[in-house]
Amino acid sequence: MPSASKSVCTQPSCTRVAPLGQTRCTQHQEEWAARRQVQVAKAHKQYNERRPESDSFYRTERWKKRSQQFRRLHPLCAECELIGLVVPSKMVDHIKPYRERPDLALDDDNLRALCWPCHNRVGAKVREPGTSPRVEPRVTTATSRGRG
Repeated sequence: MPSASKSVCTQPSCTRVAPLGQTRCTQHQEEWAARRQVQVAKAHKQYNERRPESDSFYRTERWKKRSQQFRRLHPLCAECELIGLVVPSKMVDHIKPYRERPDLALDDDNLRALCWPCHNRVGAKVREPGTSPRVEPRVTTATSRGRG
């Protein structure tokens, strides 16, 4: 099987050879990585400055304690469990978003433990234009089991 060939650095006016599998020489790769790190830090800062005030709830002691307690009771990702995977939960998600229903912020029936990939998948569906406002869980809640 043919291997990848070396290429010239893509930095304008640089004639050095880039390491196999890379597009820049070592010097320009390091410079690019440093610029990229600054750019990412700036983007994160701008994003956090635009976050709604409602997100401050997630920094409260009440939420931190409730989230930790819920994850102790639900150590596995609820979405992964439904398809037979055993994946540790990494965060607690509100089924009905806190911004829409702050009254359900600490209600067990509105919480689910998720891994990051499931949380990101659910979040992506929430943000997609033309889709339903929130992806409902595939798990049964206490209410649907006849407890409420």
